[in-house]
Amino acid sequence: MTTKLLLVEDDLEMRRATRMLLDRAGYRVSEAGSAEEALVAIEKGAPDLLVSDIQLPGLSGVKLCEILRGQPRTAALPVILLTVMSRSPDKVRGLQTGADDYITKPYEPREFLARIETLLRRVRQRSTPEETLVFQGLRVDLTRREVILNNRPISLRRKEYELLLLFLRHPGQLLTRDRVSKTLWNDDVIVTDNAISVHIRQLRARLGRFGDRIQTLVGEGYRLDDSE
Repeated sequence: MTTKLLLVEDDLEMRRATRMLLDRAGYRVSEAGSAEEALVAIEKGAPDLLVSDIQLPGLSGVKLCEILRGQPRTAALPVILLTVMSRSPDKVRGLQTGADDYITKPYEPREFLARIETLLRRVRQRSTPEETLVFQGLRVDLTRREVILNNRPISLRRKEYELLLLFLRHPGQLLTRDRVSKTLWNDDVIVTDNAISVHIRQLRARLGRFGDRIQTLVGEGYRLDDSE
């Protein structure tokens, strides 16, 4: 089945060039000139991956990502953000919001396609059926992507969900910030300590009292307390 991509870019010339590149690579591409148009298109049918410029008229690409992460239907949608600035604070905000990767424009075509394929491959690997994870009142059905805490469903954004799985698979172990970063994002994406802290804080808040089990080891990283 052909992979469906949604390209969100307000610069018509850039959009045409990128569309041509993706078409030649064998992807089925749809286009949007704004975040608002993208939301309408996604409502009709979610793509397999979203590629969006950060600087858009109206809602920004970062805000678009935030909206998608806040909706259960699109919370797990892979997102790549495009930016013309190599040191833009929008990159940090984008990663904090849940973007999977960012690419600086002008991009090198082969790298651009490689980054897309790498992200799609990671998503396919994550979707492989696994056993259910159970930990002291918390149950995660990995096939259905459901989180149940004390018999109550918990709604998590994509990065929060991936972060929770990392803790559950390594209870009691020290998880350094570097390890968290490399597990949740591509190796070549620079993720600030603040971005990781934001995701940790959001996950704790959604888990309520159970979130207190996620301990911060100052100067080292994090650990899921596995004591009874």
